[in-house]
Amino acid sequence: MRSRKWQAVGIVIAVVLALDQLSKEWAINRLSGGRIIEILPTLELDLTYNSGFSFGTGAGHGPLVGTLVIALCGFICWRLCIETITARAAILSAILGGALGNLIDRVLRADDGLLSGDVVDFIDVTWYAVFNVADMFVVCGCIVLVLYELRHRSDAAELPLGEESS
Repeated sequence: MRSRKWQAVGIVIAVVLALDQLSKEWAINRLSGGRIIEILPTLELDLTYNSGFSFGTGAGHGPLVGTLVIALCGFICWRLCIETITARAAILSAILGGALGNLIDRVLRADDGLLSGDVVDFIDVTWYAVFNVADMFVVCGCIVLVLYELRHRSDAAELPLGEESS
């Protein structure tokens, strides 16, 4: 079971990082110079750089955000080490992969010191925010984790004392 869990963890993190970094590289190459690609009337691909949190909040606080992301990654790694359920480990891995994707930007794009780099964002929901693939995995992973916990918490409540759901 542990081997299967760690295989899932590795695959999910690798896929999330690849999708995130490749999509950001594509955005930099195709959307630089102010080029905007309209997908729908309220959805565009528009290159921006974000020094704050997800969805453009907390601009100008890159090092603080980077430090918080490192702490979050450490917490998720700890949870993965003690996690016994492969499905939950895969969900946590998607969140970790997204967090690492944005952390890579903060480190590799830093000009003013460690963690001061901006995150590449390019998916622009014009009435809401601009974000990237890593943000989608973090947010969707958190939503799926909450739904998973709610679903399995109700299952566990129906089990006799001492039994655990899978």
